[in-house]
Amino acid sequence: MTRRKIFWTAYAVGFAVAGVIAVFAFYMLNQTVPQHVNWQALQLTSLQGEPISIDKYKGRVVVLNVWATWCKPCIEEMPAMDRLQQLHPDKIAVVTISDEELEKILKFRSRQPYSFTYLKANTPLANQQLTVYPTTYVLNPSGDVKEIYLGAQSWDSDRMQKRLLKYF
Repeated sequence: MTRRKIFWTAYAVGFAVAGVIAVFAFYMLNQTVPQHVNWQALQLTSLQGEPISIDKYKGRVVVLNVWATWCKPCIEEMPAMDRLQQLHPDKIAVVTISDEELEKILKFRSRQPYSFTYLKANTPLANQQLTVYPTTYVLNPSGDVKEIYLGAQSWDSDRMQKRLLKYF
């Protein structure tokens, strides 16, 4: 066998192995994100301590973002989430949920005064297997989960706006 054939054979085998690993990793990541979350069990409150139910946002498409103040991708996507909220205030409700201490969330919010809603989970997000940040659930106006996104997204892009508004 020539060196060239050996090189291309090794290259093809390496590419196939990398593909199998990527598919397995994607499958396992999707298994770590719950398809259905009991939002009531998280005992959500506003930053003023008032109990809040996700049902409050029925009638609009809800972009429900699970985040943390230490999560760089979470913070990077927030300006786009804010623009999305400002572009469609009557059709889309952008809501963020964190289980961190209230003081941390308030301090973060004071430095980043976005127009979307911040909620505090008063029970650990991990109790609902919410451990991948950011994870965003898109709910239709009836409150049904329609899509789940892992990682930061371009929420204000034309493509994403069309995807979200199709549920309205």
